[in-house]
Amino acid sequence: MSRFWMIKAKNLNYDEFTIIMEVVEGIKVPTFMEFGFADLESKVIGRGKCCFCGACIAFCPRIEAIDDIPQLVEYDALCGMCYTHCPRSFLDIPAIEEEIFGKNRVDELIGVHNGIFAARSKDPKLRERAQDGGVVTALISYALDSGMLDAVVATGLSDEVPWKPVPVIITDSSEVSRVSGSKYALSPTIVGVKEAIDSDFERIGFVGLPCSIQALRNIQVSKEPYQIGIDRVKLLIGLFCMENFRYDDLMSGFVRKVLKVNLEDVVKFEMREGSFWVKTKDTTYSVLIKDLDKYVAEGCRYCRDFTAELSDISVGSVGSDHGWSTVIRRS
Repeated sequence: MSRFWMIKAKNLNYDEFTIIMEVVEGIKVPTFMEFGFADLESKVIGRGKCCFCGACIAFCPRIEAIDDIPQLVEYDALCGMCYTHCPRSFLDIPAIEEEIFGKNRVDELIGVHNGIFAARSKDPKLRERAQDGGVVTALISYALDSGMLDAVVATGLSDEVPWKPVPVIITDSSEVSRVSGSKYALSPTIVGVKEAIDSDFERIGFVGLPCSIQALRNIQVSKEPYQIGIDRVKLLIGLFCMENFRYDDLMSGFVRKVLKVNLEDVVKFEMREGSFWVKTKDTTYSVLIKDLDKYVAEGCRYCRDFTAELSDISVGSVGSDHGWSTVIRRS
């Protein structure tokens, strides 16, 4: 029996356990050691709270996504990063705001901010292929061209499964079309952050949903002892999000089975004016967003963050005219 398991068998309280581990093993026990994947599974995944942001999958080699659900494939008794990084377990918003922005919110509705604008790209061609004025596309293009960032992690589409969102890393503004437009299904986009770190990029930007922004902020302010390179993430652009969907539920359950539309024939999905629009080369279908309620991902029902309140810049269509974006500057 290992010394670790001998110590656990003594039924010591946590403080005693920490002291003995420091002396016997010569290491400092991380504060998150009292939690583990079992807690993540029972308190988050098992209760339908998982938002599939990918934080646990990205930074733990023992967790994989199986059928779009995080699952432990190899036991680790000494680590609970997955639980403490998860935005559905711990999320101390006042502490995060104080550390990231240097102050706490006055406006309870949309969080810390120092400017709100309606904006769109000056490039008409970019506006045509992007969503709601192409603001996000223009921002990341400028950041890459100017050298402010050397890589941007965002959500693109799978080359193999039609309309399935996947993490994408882009390093040149000529690639931004790969991540343009909204994706109406959950994606573990934070997995792309780990891949960018492992690829030795030093100035990484991230574009993602409020839940992913929450997870990355949790990681940035955590006091865990493992150096995972999160300090290389320099810019977080958050997207407004009211709710999202599991890929199989929306694409297979609704688009294919209810609308009788082949995903291969779809050229664009869009949510505007209270409706969900599905456009093919020949036909446009629409349904009221409220009628999609049964397809909404269960984890989204726990979220209270519409405007990505912990991002550096938030962008969304609500509040601005069609073809423009609302931009909230926070840092």
